Amino acid sequence: MNILPRISDTLYHGTIYRITSVDVTKGRGNKDFGRGFYMAADKSQAIGMMNKKFNEAVRRSKTKSVEQFSRHLYQVKLNKNILPELSIKYFIDADMEWLDFVLECRKSSSIPHDYDLVVGPTADDNTTLCLKYYFDGIYGKVGSDDAKEFLMKNLEVENLGIQYYIGKQAVADRLISSLKEL
Repeated sequence: MNILPRISDTLYHGTIYRITSVDVTKGRGNKDFGRGFYMAADKSQAIGMMNKKFNEAVRRSKTKSVEQFSRHLYQVKLNKNILPELSIKYFIDADMEWLDFVLECRKSSSIPHDYDLVVGPTADDNTTLCLKYYFDGIYGKVGSDDAKEFLMKNLEVENLGIQYYIGKQAVADRLISSLKEL
């Protein structure tokens, strides 16, 4: 299967920070695909992430002042010409392979793989809670097939959006051809 035609060249990034260029080191660890820069295939998904980050920042703020935070939505264009040169992991579905990959990445504060670009379902808020229960052993012994099967049954995998991930600065510098605030 040739995945290159399935990769979109227009993506979106929602945040509370003004950015002029992508810096993959600004991303937090313990995320679905590792520490790096995430983009959404769907604009509404990026808007949802932007609003979630905004609400979290206000909630965590000592002053609770909404005025100190702002929302920023970016359109990200990819240079698809370099895709054949990249090591790409593409998850079509939120299946057991995807789950094992996400579980490994969520345990790490860095990047536990060597892919240049990872594309696949986004673990949403419900997924995050289910993953916590999994890591807490509520679904059974962590790492066991039974616990992972129970976790998969609790995920609403058909409602997950698609995310794109870049964890290497050299790849971001070559792959991202433009970043424009909307």
